[in-house]
Amino acid sequence: MPLSTRSLSILALLILACSAAWADDVEPLPVEEVLALGPMPIVTDIAGQSDKRDEMARAMVMQQMAGGLPRHGVEQRFFDTTLQWQRMSPQELPDDDRIWLWAVQVEARRFVSGRLLVEQVERPRLFLAGREVSAGDDGFELHLRNGTHTLWITSHGREEDGAPQISWQGRETHDTPAFHVEPTRRVSPERLTNAETVSSKAVSPDGRYLALAFDARSDAADLDIQRLEIRELSTGRIERQWTAHRPGALAWSPDGAWLAVQDGDNLWLHEAESGRASLLLANHEQVGSWRWHPDSGSVIFAWNAPYEDDNARVRRIRSLEDRWAGFRDNTQLYQVDVASGLIRPLTAGDQSVMLQDIHPEGDRLLVSERIIDYSEPPHSLFRLFEVDLDTLERSEVGQYRLFNGALFADQGYWLLAGPGLPQGDGATTGEKRTPNEYDTQLYRLSADGETATSVSRELDPSLSGIHRLPDGDLLLSAVSGERVILLRFEAGRERWVEIDTGVEVMESFSASETRRPLVVLRGTDADRPQRVHTVDLNRNRHSVLIDSAETEYVDVELAAVEAWSFVNTDGDEIEGRYYLPPDFEPDQHYPLIVYYYGGTTPVNRQFTGRYPFHLWAAQGYVVYVLQPRGTIGYGQEFSALHVNAWGKYTAHDIIEGTEQFVEAHEFIDGDRIGNIGASYGGFMTMHLATLTDLYAASISHAGISALTSYWGEGWWGYGYSGIASRGSFPWNNPELYVGQSPVYSADQITTPLLLVTGDADTNVPPGESHNMYTALKLLDRDVELIEFPGEDHHILDREQRYVWWDTMLAWFDYWLKDEREWWYHLYPEAGEE
Repeated sequence: MPLSTRSLSILALLILACSAAWADDVEPLPVEEVLALGPMPIVTDIAGQSDKRDEMARAMVMQQMAGGLPRHGVEQRFFDTTLQWQRMSPQELPDDDRIWLWAVQVEARRFVSGRLLVEQVERPRLFLAGREVSAGDDGFELHLRNGTHTLWITSHGREEDGAPQISWQGRETHDTPAFHVEPTRRVSPERLTNAETVSSKAVSPDGRYLALAFDARSDAADLDIQRLEIRELSTGRIERQWTAHRPGALAWSPDGAWLAVQDGDNLWLHEAESGRASLLLANHEQVGSWRWHPDSGSVIFAWNAPYEDDNARVRRIRSLEDRWAGFRDNTQLYQVDVASGLIRPLTAGDQSVMLQDIHPEGDRLLVSERIIDYSEPPHSLFRLFEVDLDTLERSEVGQYRLFNGALFADQGYWLLAGPGLPQGDGATTGEKRTPNEYDTQLYRLSADGETATSVSRELDPSLSGIHRLPDGDLLLSAVSGERVILLRFEAGRERWVEIDTGVEVMESFSASETRRPLVVLRGTDADRPQRVHTVDLNRNRHSVLIDSAETEYVDVELAAVEAWSFVNTDGDEIEGRYYLPPDFEPDQHYPLIVYYYGGTTPVNRQFTGRYPFHLWAAQGYVVYVLQPRGTIGYGQEFSALHVNAWGKYTAHDIIEGTEQFVEAHEFIDGDRIGNIGASYGGFMTMHLATLTDLYAASISHAGISALTSYWGEGWWGYGYSGIASRGSFPWNNPELYVGQSPVYSADQITTPLLLVTGDADTNVPPGESHNMYTALKLLDRDVELIEFPGEDHHILDREQRYVWWDTMLAWFDYWLKDEREWWYHLYPEAGEE
């Protein structure tokens, strides 16, 4: 049976008892120095007082954690008393019964288990990462992952018969961390997930105000923290700020009078001048996306009607799409009047629709709907049509298979679609290769909808996120190699200009409607966390508005990130980068983790994500990330190598890239290399394991083991394969569907393989991991299968995500560092088999 996750702590503290006995010959390690703050100017033993000491202590620790790491000599004000953090030995604790707060850093260079002993101290309480640790008869039992951990200890003075002392008792001789009081730490999972970030934003049409939505997490308070603010851009002054749920969307009315904020099923209007808030849509269930009408007098929104099944005992699948959750729901467009709140329907029909654009004159809508049609790959078809807002009559523009979005143009339309659009001329690969339809192009679509002329066919970046400026120019986000950039298309001159965003990976942007447009964007670099920038489009110059490195990562030591590319044996340059441990020493030898995707989009240079490279580097690994052939963002010739290949070029590049990287860097231990990929990258991990023993340990998350079962069972398998395997099916190309399916070559696998999946994955069903698990178990190979209950293709639950990250690193520690304790701590039954 596969192992399943259990409810482990989400933080560095892991309070699970291990079955191994404590060694008798491990000497206690004294903690020589702590930082101390006190005595606190509070009395906790007032007669008749309710016992709130637990909450008081937690509140004190929470506020200290919010201020970052303590530093010697830093003063803090408590009521009317000024206190100062002091370096001291625990034995120097004054002899009184008032509350003191101690802090000390624990530096664990591997997973360690032990007890923290706090002796000769009245009522000591220990907090780790905001959570209180229960005391046992033999101290506080701790299990710490590789990393830096801040311990907070509250005390009520000395006991009467001895000097206070703190010591560490390791379970084994290797369970020996270091203790210090320096204000530095390595990055942790909690820092990466809990740091405050901007989740959404909207700039007012006149460029005067910026609305920002922030997200953060306080583990000490066990609270997700969301807030909204309105900031005047010229002065930086925060005009208004309030706490709220994360908004579904933010948008200013075109006249700048209102900021609309979606909160669940409610749409609030905040008046810009007075700050007065009013409900426009109140508890309207299933409200979807929305946009302001150009006259600012109404909002056009999508409203979903959930499908009600009259016969829940049986379900006939009507189409391939009918397997999708919510496909039978019906979403139509409505318009709500701001002054009266009156709502009127704009569209009706059996098929759901999506609003693409509102004409600048406000007289018509551009709308799309999906048509069930499997006659040609990629087995989807979309109807694009206009809706007259006076008569509500529909007029069809055309039907398109490779459709990614559309806008009104001065004459006709702007259309985002793949290079192989039948009405267009976007492909540059000629007849020798089938283009990769994920390599999105921009077209001028004629008013009759019949002719599409590409304006980007010679452009290497792949386009998305289209926005029309008042002068008719366009702004588009684009994948350009490892970066996500902002491009301006000057429509009159048909010229492309890259905008200076100041970030390597732009996450989103919004623009004012002024003659000199102002853009506000958020994004990150590979080695710098999120920033919010303003960009003067006319000058093509950016300015920093918010830099989270200065607030959220001020005391965190991050990995150095270096670019490293190579030329493969076919003469193609393969871009990549690598991350070094924060305490890197070039004369040492380090284990290597190789990460890739290969599923046609690059692994971009975002600061963090589902696969936290900085965290891996902080735990002593060098991390190499590469972009193999078949990836978009490098031109159509490069991306076309994804089609009907299923790993043929990708595997060659990953193996050759790993070999060249090791040869070029003497600090890599070539016997300790691990590899990991997810989804298509998980497929690549399995496939690579059938081709090479270069890797000492491998991880496949949500990988594909058999192309046919993924094609037929995954909700989007047939559609993805309609592009990745265009024209190929199990009946006409068994060489592809069998020959490139890793499970058919499972007997060639000798590398220890960890298979990870959510048991509710509808994209790559868990059966793909089960196929390989069954094969390797019967072959008596080293294999583990870990399932995350209730999780889909991505592990989104906070606590499960921490366990997921721990599981991957524990697997690499097991095989690349010969450190097995963490794995057996997470999965004790594995050590008993």
